[in-house]
Amino acid sequence: MPFKHINTVWLGIVAIILIWLLLNPEIASQESISNFLNGLGAMALLVYVLVSLTRAVLMIPSTPFVLAGAISFPDMPVVVWLISATGVVVGAFLVYSFPSFGNYDAFLEGKYPDKIAFLKEKMHSKFAFWIIAGWAFFPLVPTDAVCYVAGMAKMSYKKMIVPLLIGQLPLATLYIFLGTEIGEWLRL
Repeated sequence: MPFKHINTVWLGIVAIILIWLLLNPEIASQESISNFLNGLGAMALLVYVLVSLTRAVLMIPSTPFVLAGAISFPDMPVVVWLISATGVVVGAFLVYSFPSFGNYDAFLEGKYPDKIAFLKEKMHSKFAFWIIAGWAFFPLVPTDAVCYVAGMAKMSYKKMIVPLLIGQLPLATLYIFLGTEIGEWLRL
C-alpha cells in the first residue's frame, strides 16, 4: 500500500522543520516574516493568506504571522484580522483532525491510557468551554495543542472552535494593534 508510511514521513518532515526552526529561531520571527512579505510586492497578501492557512500543519505558532501581517499591511488591520481568524479556524480544523490520521490517536491511547483518559474527561467536563477559551487566551501555550487534545478526546468540532475563537481572537486583535504600532514606529 503506497500510503502505509505517510504518517511517519509527515511526522519526520515536521520534526526536521521544527529542529531547523529551533536552531534558527530568527526565521520565524515577526521581523523576518514581515521582511519576506514586503519583498514579495503584489503577491505578498496572497502568500500571507496561504501561509496563515497552512502554518498549523507544521505546528508553527500563529503569533509571529499575525504580528508580521500587521507590520506588513498596516493599512489593512481588518483584513489581517479576518485572515488571522480564518487561519485559526482552518489551523484548528487541521490539527483537530490530525489524531485520526494514520491511527496516531490509537497509538497514543495505547501508550498513555491514563493521560488520554484524563484529557478526555476534561474535554467532556462542564468546564471544557472555559478550559479551551483560557488555553487559547493564554499567550505562552500553543493554541494548536488544545485542538489536538480535543481531537483526541473526540470532542465535537463545534464545541471546540467556539471557545477557541473566544479565547484567541482578542489576542489576535491585540497583536494586530501592537504590530501596526510597531510597523509605524519602524517606518519613522
